[in-house]
Amino acid sequence: MISRHTKILFLVAVICLGIAGAWERHSHAAYERSYHPTILYNLDTSTGKLYAIGDTERVPRFRRALEVVGMLALLFGAPLLVSDITHRRRHGETKGPA
Repeated sequence: MISRHTKILFLVAVICLGIAGAWERHSHAAYERSYHPTILYNLDTSTGKLYAIGDTERVPRFRRALEVVGMLALLFGAPLLVSDITHRRRHGETKGPA
């Protein structure tokens, strides 16, 4: 059986990443509908790097924080899920048929 802590971590991850993804899609669609100047790109031929001229970083900090919390919850939840599964298999093997 999967522990309560693992379920809570995965629930937090799904909620945070879902809100952050929906927020990103909504803000991108709103930006596309607005009348902002287009973003111009400049290629530096000496270094080969592409630079954006204009305001390209308009991501709110809260959305980034939600993404970080969601990823951390996934990072900590995955090993717990593996340990829950292996613990259940070991417990099932020692129990044996009745």
